[in-house]
Amino acid sequence: MLKIKKCNVAGLVARLGGFQCDEGMVTGMIFAERSVRFDPATFTKTILDEFIQQDKIIGNVKIDAAEDADVDPSYTDLANGKSIKNTIGLKKWNVSFYKNGCFQNELNKLDKSERYSVFLVFEDGSVLGAQLKDGMIKGFDVTLFTGIKKVKTAAEGGGSTLRIDLTTSAMKYWQGSSVSFVADDVEFDELNPIAGLQIVKTEPLTAGDTTTKLEVSNLCADSKVSGLTTPANWKLRRNGVLEAITTITEVEGVYTFTHAALVANDTVSFETNQAGYPVYVLDTDYYAGKSDPEKVA
Repeated sequence: MLKIKKCNVAGLVARLGGFQCDEGMVTGMIFAERSVRFDPATFTKTILDEFIQQDKIIGNVKIDAAEDADVDPSYTDLANGKSIKNTIGLKKWNVSFYKNGCFQNELNKLDKSERYSVFLVFEDGSVLGAQLKDGMIKGFDVTLFTGIKKVKTAAEGGGSTLRIDLTTSAMKYWQGSSVSFVADDVEFDELNPIAGLQIVKTEPLTAGDTTTKLEVSNLCADSKVSGLTTPANWKLRRNGVLEAITTITEVEGVYTFTHAALVANDTVSFETNQAGYPVYVLDTDYYAGKSDPEKVA
């Protein structure tokens, strides 16, 4: 279940005296589809994993730097000296990631996206979200924009930028119904974002073969990925139809898949697929990828 940190629950009347809890440093952001809701009473890591498997949560994306780009509230000053508040303002950030061009390619898929909400992850592992009237918790709805990637031309600098704008409707939660929470069975600061996989066949596909060797590495690095040896979390796609993998063995990132015999002229590829969804869950790590389709010789 989720435990609400009491010091962050908004009340109907401001109680500003007494002991208050400080908020720690924000170290990451969890991007979730706007439809995602957490029930504090029934939340488990299994429920979280199911959302991630379905590509509804990207995971905790670690940030390297961030700056506020807020739009302040606007006011009208009256002749009698009073002021009227016309707009509540908007919360915005420019978030920087000191990553390579491959990361930029993936980040750019979020440009002009109105699909996601955002949870903020603090250094102690607690998370800031919005509490709805029914007690459910969701992220703050945002619009995302990618900035111009910079390369390092001096000792400092370079990297990618993501502009994060809270929507007008999210501001009422940001200002008056935000809550910080922790979970019984997951440390949110240890939750990794979904990692892309580069899956490459090491030899041509030949009719009659019942095994295929695949090299699995990180999408944005040359490092091999090990440990993804659960057959139920992979599928062979033959002419658009998914088939089971029987067994998997792995040696230093080179996997041997055992499957039904290949047939000449079939188009075959291999992909992560856990319970019908594209993301492979391994503790607090998450992977997704598929090989290029190839015709069997």
